[in-house]
Amino acid sequence: MDRGYPPSVETRIHLVSAVTAALVLSGLVAVTAWRDQTRLGSPSHWLWLLTGLQVLALWSAGRGRWWGWLLGGSVQVPWIAYVAVTTQLGFIPGCAVSSAVQTRSFLRRQRSYTTAVVESSPIAAKERMI
Repeated sequence: MDRGYPPSVETRIHLVSAVTAALVLSGLVAVTAWRDQTRLGSPSHWLWLLTGLQVLALWSAGRGRWWGWLLGGSVQVPWIAYVAVTTQLGFIPGCAVSSAVQTRSFLRRQRSYTTAVVESSPIAAKERMI
């Protein structure tokens, strides 16, 4: 990724939205686990919901959807909240690395998409002819 150019405004909005949604979902995981008496320490529906979101993220990224990598990166934050409340702390490094890799993939995809659109514009075509 070219570090010389900052992400576009649209990409920044997507990132802020994803972080906000991830923090809200993480808060919900923590709040619902507060008085949970199950063996894990958190309601079991979170395991299924977070797994479903991760599978959706991988499927959508594989299909070339722009939001796939962003969803995959942002769903790792609620996973970290889940493993913290269930005291499965060994998963935190994997979640953090996964979040970093998937967020970077999102940024690279956004950069390559923006470059492709700019290069295929009529103005760019005229400049290449000169």
